Amino acid sequence: MLRRDCLKTLLALGAWGLLPQAVLGDTGPLGRVWDTRQEKWLDTQVLRERLLEASTIIVGERHDNPEHHRLERWLVNILADAGRLGGVAMEMLDAHQQTLLEAHSLDYWCSLDDDQLQKALEWQEGWDWQAYGPTVRRVLELDVPLLGANLVGDEVRGIARAGKAPALSASVAEWQRQALIEGHCGMLPEDRLDGMLGVQVARDRAMAKALAALPEIGVLICGAGHARRDVGVARYMTPKPLTLGLVELPAGMADWRQALPRSADSDPAFDLVWFTPSMQRDDPCKMLRRRFGGSSSEIDDQGSM
Repeated sequence: MLRRDCLKTLLALGAWGLLPQAVLGDTGPLGRVWDTRQEKWLDTQVLRERLLEASTIIVGERHDNPEHHRLERWLVNILADAGRLGGVAMEMLDAHQQTLLEAHSLDYWCSLDDDQLQKALEWQEGWDWQAYGPTVRRVLELDVPLLGANLVGDEVRGIARAGKAPALSASVAEWQRQALIEGHCGMLPEDRLDGMLGVQVARDRAMAKALAALPEIGVLICGAGHARRDVGVARYMTPKPLTLGLVELPAGMADWRQALPRSADSDPAFDLVWFTPSMQRDDPCKMLRRRFGGSSSEIDDQGSM
């Protein structure tokens, strides 16, 4: 499939520019976008204006939530339809995969089917292709830069094993440490915290560098922990990006404000919060204990927030 065929595919996918159905509702918080600074709900037009005013946008997801992936594709398409999409950086691609992307032409990438594309990109099994493949292909079809924003595995392991604590403010360090402890279900030993914190910060810096390299409007797709304005990628960028958190609203929660992420400082964790349905999941801690038999010694250094 050559470039002209890619463009035909774009026309066929024009429906992606439609606003996801959930946000069209006007009752209750589910599917709506909350401006955390002005403390008000944004309607469709104002949301679009806010996105188009930004120089860079960071979108923070739960990695296994299909609605989050759909909203990310919608965002990419809104910017593209306006002629404002500068490119997309993804946590799901690393620096090595970036070299693979740069080694071939657009026509080459567009000629591949899904199996071939995964193989050519050396796609990592830890990221669900069904979730991210459509976004990867969409960005390629749009002929805008697609950047690998993550560190390669060897670099991650080296930072973790060095065990050196990064220089952070007390409030940020405390929040990050607690997030790591909770994210590993209390199984991460104290002597590994500094190394894992170093990995988190190194990833934040790498993602900031990738996003800053994109023309306006650049978009970074990453996990919610990296996307936070208070402790994540935005700390390493000037001017500051617009941070959009895709936040699950637990069923039956009486006060939706309780679902807003708590910040490590006096400002909100995200500039905008888009409330989505929550996913039913198995107990992650139970699964982790089953996998490692209650031992933290085998937990790898690849976990990302």
